[in-house]
Amino acid sequence: MNWNKDKSLKFTRVCIYFFAVLLVGICVGAPWLYRGFLELRSPLLDGMLPYFLVTNYATAVPVGAALYKMNGLLKNISANQVFISENTECLRQLSWCCAAAGMIFAASGFYYFPFWFLCGAAMFMALILRVIKNVFAQAEEIKRENDYTI
Repeated sequence: MNWNKDKSLKFTRVCIYFFAVLLVGICVGAPWLYRGFLELRSPLLDGMLPYFLVTNYATAVPVGAALYKMNGLLKNISANQVFISENTECLRQLSWCCAAAGMIFAASGFYYFPFWFLCGAAMFMALILRVIKNVFAQAEEIKRENDYTI
């Protein structure tokens, strides 16, 4: 199969839609999913279902926002608008979404230790996105200077 930029962008957008549907499914099925998970895990987690549900629904907000922003970023890239201020802003907001999810996981780590690992992953992703955002901002400035050069 001949893989090109357009197919890659289309595949990525399909993945975003898939994860959006998955997010809705997890939010709808969360009470049953977590109840089953907690029954399998340990009696030490008995009575923790409300905490897991709060974490799930609180995290769904920044995750949904991140999926929306990623879709907008890909839409701009598909239109060959890469180094524009809108994309820099999308990357900034994506980093804040990751940081928000990381903070939720940090608080949730106090009742379920493995959430600390998700906290670390989300915060590291926020850091990576901030670096990419800074690169985009610099490239945007260079592009703006080049556009004014004759």
